[in-house]
Amino acid sequence: MGRSTRYPSPTLTTRNSVVQFCPAPVPRTVSVWYLSAVRTLFVSALVLLACGFAGGCADSSSRPSGAGALLVIPGGPDPVVLRVSRSGGLVSAYAYPALDSVLWRSSFRAPALDHVLGFGAEDGYLAAMDTAGSPVRVDLRVGTITVERKDTVSALSSADGSAVYALTNRGDLTRFTPSGGDWRFSPPLPASALFAQLDGSLIVAGVLGKRVVVWRVRPPGQAVSDSLSTDVGGEPQALAQTIAQTAGTVGDRIFFGANESVVVVSARDLTKVLEVDLGDPVRAIANTPSGDRLFIALDGDLSLVVVDRFEEGVSGKIKLPSPALDLRMDPLGRTLLARGAGDTVFVVSLGGDDVQGVVRSAWRGDLPLVLPDGSIALAQGENVVLAHPVTLADGRAIPGGAKDFWHALRWNGFRPRSAGLDQPVRFRTSAPRAPSDVDDSAAVSDSGVVPPTRSAPPPVSSASGSGTVPTPAPRVDNERSTVFTVSFATVLDEKQARSLASRIRVDGQVPRITTSERAGRTLYRVVLGPYPSRDEAERVGRASAQSYWIFRGAP
Repeated sequence: MGRSTRYPSPTLTTRNSVVQFCPAPVPRTVSVWYLSAVRTLFVSALVLLACGFAGGCADSSSRPSGAGALLVIPGGPDPVVLRVSRSGGLVSAYAYPALDSVLWRSSFRAPALDHVLGFGAEDGYLAAMDTAGSPVRVDLRVGTITVERKDTVSALSSADGSAVYALTNRGDLTRFTPSGGDWRFSPPLPASALFAQLDGSLIVAGVLGKRVVVWRVRPPGQAVSDSLSTDVGGEPQALAQTIAQTAGTVGDRIFFGANESVVVVSARDLTKVLEVDLGDPVRAIANTPSGDRLFIALDGDLSLVVVDRFEEGVSGKIKLPSPALDLRMDPLGRTLLARGAGDTVFVVSLGGDDVQGVVRSAWRGDLPLVLPDGSIALAQGENVVLAHPVTLADGRAIPGGAKDFWHALRWNGFRPRSAGLDQPVRFRTSAPRAPSDVDDSAAVSDSGVVPPTRSAPPPVSSASGSGTVPTPAPRVDNERSTVFTVSFATVLDEKQARSLASRIRVDGQVPRITTSERAGRTLYRVVLGPYPSRDEAERVGRASAQSYWIFRGAP
């Protein structure tokens, strides 16, 4: 029997009322073995942890399993999906991912939509273009929809969903606002692309021979305040077409393809900050949300070219199985979708700038669409199928979903209001005139103010362009269809109307300006609403501390 060695037992001691484990001294030979074993276990744990983050320890050619990957929606404003029939109808809002429960519906019908131009979270306006090429504005606060069919347009742009700029087929530029089309401009040369800016200005790009000319106008002025001219070469007609197809804006920069080049211009002072010659005609451009990188598809090229603003040139290429015909960026900058031949869509992961896989979907103005949690909404037949963001495997199916037009946005405007917010501060003021005291046929007074009428609002233009929609579509809920609007004044001067509106705020809402025609003159009405009952409208009117009138119907 060999000699055994006894080691002192470990002890427990206390220090500052905390129990501590104090191991006994260990001979050097045992200590080396002990440290070696601990080191092996630690390395093994790191390997297993790395495999867990990578989705499994497979070779580099295998796709991550992602079977247990959770779909996570990043924080921020509420994720909302808007849907409307592709043939036109009521706009429905869903709190994603609850796509089977309607959160809100519009009061009016929308025409068949082609694509969205812009959205303003502050005012709740969504601007889009319909399949007939006309600008459409959806007011997500009150459910009204306006279609402008005064001109046939060839290009549209909107930065905030409120003001929509249009290039008419006659070559003029015009602006449509919630109060009407109030500005028209004849450009110094034919325009090819419009870039609406958040400061209210409009940047325009046109072609003069082999040169691209970029200029800025500030409505309602008619003067060109800044301009830039650059020689890019090539046929003028092909140059104008490339600019129209690839133009885009992000942050303080605008960009467009110019034959075989990509040009980036500073929107602040219209200086050219980048021009890259790519050697082949530019077909499509997509930008990251920050604008730091541009992804360019070239005619007949299997690779997407990546242009980096910090490297001021080409920073890399992403090889595709076949040339890309069009590009679409994830609003959060995680995924890039590239259109292949037929119904093939290549999914490019921007984390590694490589092709993640291939999915099947019809390519439309709205779909395929990357949703807030990274899932990809695919149009497959009459259904929409949500592909997993990691595995790209078909997941949830929405029967008949492909019959709708889809759009995703982030907005808190559909949240229910706290009851405490609906208790306004009350002011001592004279009682307003009763609605019966208002004469609907009153003429314009010497002060330029017209007493508001109690008649229904002007009809909304129809989708066909040949008639009007005389009445709004019935509400889809069980509430009464009768609504009431608070009117504070009707004036002949838009500036006077806006000045009055800026002085009124009730429940955090500022009045809107609507327009109508009477005896050949444009009247500007300052209104709040509509509200579901006369009592609610009266409450809002009293809380405004202004003279007001109540009329039945939406503004």
